[in-house]
Amino acid sequence: MRKKRKKNNWLRWFVGLAGLFTLLVLGGCAALMSVGNVIMDKDKVLQQSQTSVLLDINKNEFYKLYVDQNREYVEYPDIPPLVVKAFVNVEDERFFTHTGVDVIAIGRAIYKDIKARGAVEGASTITQQLAKNVYLTNEKSIWRKTKEAVIALNLERNYSKEQILEFYLNEILFGDAVYGIKAASEYYFGITDLNELSLAQVATLAGLPKAPNAYSPFNNYERSAERRKVVLSVMHRNGSITKEEMEQASAEELELNPNREKRGKPEYRAYVDYVIKEAQEKYNLTENDLYRGGYRIYTQLDPQAQRAMFNAFNNDKLFPRGSSKENKPQAAMVILDHKTGGVAAMMGRREYNTGDRNLATQAERSPGSTFKPVAVYTAALENGWGPYDTLKDEKMTFAGGYSPSNWAGDGYWGRVTMIDAVKRSKNVSAVWLLNELGIDTSFRYLDRFGFEYDKQKNRKLGIALGDFTPGVSAMDMAQAYSAFANRGVIIEPHAITRVEDNSGVVVANADISTSTVMSEQNAYYMTQMLKSAVDEGTGRSARMNRPVAGKTGTTQMEGTRGNRDAWFVGYTPEYVGSIWMGYERSSDGYLVDGSGVTAKFFSTVMSEALKGKKVKQFDKPSNVKELRKPIEVPSISDLKAQQIADSVHLTWSAQEEGMIYRIYRYFDDPGQTEFLGEVDYNEWVDLEVPSDRAIHYLVIPFSTKLDKEGAQSNTVKISPKEIDPSLLPPEEGDDELDEEESDEEDLTRPNPSQQDQERPRPGNSGRPNNSDSKPEPDAEPQVPPHTDGGTGSPDPGMLEAPAQQPTGDGRGRGNP
Repeated sequence: MRKKRKKNNWLRWFVGLAGLFTLLVLGGCAALMSVGNVIMDKDKVLQQSQTSVLLDINKNEFYKLYVDQNREYVEYPDIPPLVVKAFVNVEDERFFTHTGVDVIAIGRAIYKDIKARGAVEGASTITQQLAKNVYLTNEKSIWRKTKEAVIALNLERNYSKEQILEFYLNEILFGDAVYGIKAASEYYFGITDLNELSLAQVATLAGLPKAPNAYSPFNNYERSAERRKVVLSVMHRNGSITKEEMEQASAEELELNPNREKRGKPEYRAYVDYVIKEAQEKYNLTENDLYRGGYRIYTQLDPQAQRAMFNAFNNDKLFPRGSSKENKPQAAMVILDHKTGGVAAMMGRREYNTGDRNLATQAERSPGSTFKPVAVYTAALENGWGPYDTLKDEKMTFAGGYSPSNWAGDGYWGRVTMIDAVKRSKNVSAVWLLNELGIDTSFRYLDRFGFEYDKQKNRKLGIALGDFTPGVSAMDMAQAYSAFANRGVIIEPHAITRVEDNSGVVVANADISTSTVMSEQNAYYMTQMLKSAVDEGTGRSARMNRPVAGKTGTTQMEGTRGNRDAWFVGYTPEYVGSIWMGYERSSDGYLVDGSGVTAKFFSTVMSEALKGKKVKQFDKPSNVKELRKPIEVPSISDLKAQQIADSVHLTWSAQEEGMIYRIYRYFDDPGQTEFLGEVDYNEWVDLEVPSDRAIHYLVIPFSTKLDKEGAQSNTVKISPKEIDPSLLPPEEGDDELDEEESDEEDLTRPNPSQQDQERPRPGNSGRPNNSDSKPEPDAEPQVPPHTDGGTGSPDPGMLEAPAQQPTGDGRGRGNP
């Protein structure tokens, strides 16, 4: 069977090659008849094809792709030999020996294509490239390829190699609509005399024609430098330069032209660059095709949103303060239509110029706390946890010595619901939950979101807080949050919907992929949690006159009190927006302000982008359950205290069944609150009453049904003057009184020597020290295991008697 298959494969290739040969012969005849002996001159080289236009979501033209007709032509004697060597070496090594078509290169390309089972290597000579660019359309067919070869042969018959190189170097595209070697030299390096170009600069220019957008030093300096090394290596291999020259030019740090001509309408430059890149990568349309082909390119651009974003980027008052007086903080922003995946608006940086590095898509930055919903809370919801399940929130150290802290001023609540952890951007709770879920669980969802990353480098709990390698872009985060806005489904972001040629024929239709990240139910729950973060939490600055859900994020600059990155990623019922601010390089400075500025920026842009449009609400899918807040623990507001002899008698109104009441007192300092004990009925007697100090009492209810504490009661005070000295307890040694009190003591409060021992579990009698076994000294009080999650009932942790006065939320913070 195997041998037969092999024979059939060779037969297919033979038939294919025979057919190709026949087509070449027939096509060659047709080409010879149609083009004859082509005539080439300077005017022909400078003559360009039709202008392509870009259309917005309303099908209105907003940008034209055209070539500058005023570029300066350079004669061959004025082209330095080093430039000629560089281009011949990298583009067509046998240029001076072939007759227009390189048979050896064609054979090598066919062999590699067969071996790879696909087109992996081209075989066009410099002459063929010239023929295609000047004489032919952008049609993708064997006929066009045949004509290209025949025209190349005719060019070689009619012109010298030097003349062909002259035509070629004045014709070739160098990116950013720059045609010709002299225009490229001036555009990239500010050099008008080609003889002044260094070897490193020449090699950089020679590396551009293969993929101008990809290898532009403005767009991606590092990638351009790698391409430069390839060119220099080929030149050295062919003997055009020495090894020392190669190494020196490879290491040279290039100074790019800071005053290059700014091309096109500034508000659309980043978006247009993104369109060109998408056309190249998804639809195999070269930049040269787009600038010459007369295409109509339909896009998802929302002009109102783009104008709103552009205006905001030009308003210095909306940007954070930076540590540098010389450098302004940079920014990048993307707006997506989550229902279609369309890129509605984009700014790649402040003062973006055509061909610049687009920070909205190319930057790799730490996402900070905006990563928590992606790396932690999505996985938790999908694995059975709910928004009102409780998480640990206390200072702790995890495996490997990792000890995160909550942000300054927030403190620790002991326990916190997931929705409050999102709202307050709790760091420790997010890390604790990731530790409970397991990093591999998080990885599964990061894969669904479409992030590219190294699992070994990112196998750390710090990813919960955005410590993610290699980092993310504004586009990455907008795509991730689109799942929350779009019922758990991500639609691949794209700018182009279709492309028509100059005859109106559709040559490309958007081929968009979708992926399901999470259920509709959990996407809705995430939206409700992120909405609470904007309504009441850290994202309040993003509020506007319509519903907003989102998350702030910052990363601190090491060694400073400032921030390296500030984020806000959020969405309305119409759009998802992702905004990053910071310095492109750490050496440029750091941000003095935090993510409140980015949240406000989001609100400003979105308010203008949606101005005049009907206000919509986040819709709840019909099959999704409403997120309902659990029943709150009843509060106590009528705590009373009565002094009876040497004791204080506390009473309050009884609440519903299943309640336990925790009694606290303090003297002068609320920070020194004492836990006295807990009961399951509505009174308590404190027998240890100093006669010379004021005493404050309060009660916190605990519901065994809800497994949570309620708000603290009102505080009552017993002053020293209220205690009658004549009613003071007898002196030590009054055995009768001690015996009378011993039974009552067991029913109402712990023995003074045992006040720091274990509290009873909620749900038992509520009377301290009534069990058969005595707890170990200093044992921490226990709470019931987590039962409302779904991840194997993780233990939310130990609830210690507070070391300070609890607040109204019963979490042991601040003043009563």
